[in-house]
Amino acid sequence: MYNPTNTRLHPAFTVYHQSPASSQLTIKLFPSELLYTGTIQPNKLLGLARIKYVLTDITDTQNPVVADTGSVEYTIAREDADKRFIARMPLKAEMGRRYQLAVTTTDLVRRDETLTFLNIDKTSMLSEQSFSLMYADDNAPIFRPYVVGSNTFKLNYSFTGYDSVYLYYFGRDIPLPLPSFSMGREREFLNRPDSIWVLPLSKVIHYQLNYPGVYHFRPDTNITAGLTVYNFGESYPKVQEVDQLIESLAYLTTTTEYESIKKATNQKLALDNFWLGKAGNIEKARELLRVYYNRVYFANYYFTSFKPGWKTDRGMIFIVFGPPQAVTVTPTQERWIYYKNNFTTTVTFVFDQVPNAFTPDNYALQRSDSYDTYWRNAVNTWRSGNIYMIE
Repeated sequence: MYNPTNTRLHPAFTVYHQSPASSQLTIKLFPSELLYTGTIQPNKLLGLARIKYVLTDITDTQNPVVADTGSVEYTIAREDADKRFIARMPLKAEMGRRYQLAVTTTDLVRRDETLTFLNIDKTSMLSEQSFSLMYADDNAPIFRPYVVGSNTFKLNYSFTGYDSVYLYYFGRDIPLPLPSFSMGREREFLNRPDSIWVLPLSKVIHYQLNYPGVYHFRPDTNITAGLTVYNFGESYPKVQEVDQLIESLAYLTTTTEYESIKKATNQKLALDNFWLGKAGNIEKARELLRVYYNRVYFANYYFTSFKPGWKTDRGMIFIVFGPPQAVTVTPTQERWIYYKNNFTTTVTFVFDQVPNAFTPDNYALQRSDSYDTYWRNAVNTWRSGNIYMIE
């Protein structure tokens, strides 16, 4: 998990509760990532992908129970490798329950596979998975919890009883997470919306997020559950604008350095000079830039919740320490393990799932002052002009 170099497969998934009795897993594969062979059918190059899932009821987290399993194989022709591939599978998810879905995607020709976990909430008819998002221009499903820039989208709500929706907008600055060793308390920033609109709720209406920020669709003001959609910029999850490049550098800079770069007349030059000053030469600076901002991109790709992925606890650790060598997952927790080359454990970070009204995918780091040495060593390695990786 969370190491994009370990697999060529990068599928996407989303879950939609169509009714109290039925739920659906929607799958997106990128056919260009598959290996094609002529041994399956003469005179035709074919790829073969398998989607296998295990749905576990975690309503009682102390006694998880397997509720459903399934497996489907898909054959894709090489001439369709540039086309979009969308498939759907039914799930046996009951109303009033919480689930964890483990999905294994396998390229059966290359024998490459990847594992994805999804949290499924069916405790309310207003949970975020009771809504589905689709791009307005072609009805393609939106798989990530963000809408890129000002793209228009359509909103489906699977249950009856509501013809309007309250849209809560939060446009304020999202704070950085506290360092791994800090025992302070995180600052609340979604406790009061900046604006509230009342909009019609209809699958034929086109919606648009005109301002950067967090948008929470709530059909019932007496219930906090609803759908949260994010507009974190035109290039998100990529980080391309100078202000984004500077902001995501905050984990490595001193306060003085950060403010100096932010206030510089030529911010791009100030940013380049920071990296060049740490690396000592242009080639090394380019490599530091490439690796660091690739980590920022994948933090956004993997960990977006009610914050940009790079500002989450998991994103922070991912950027500074790199992808974990091992991950163990339980219904309520992720444990990231970093090893030395001799496979002795160096450090383990534990993240607890803390669902809130905006997302079920919020994970909070169990902070400890014992991380102080590891954190400072990692940051100092970057600042000395070297990519930090535990070896």
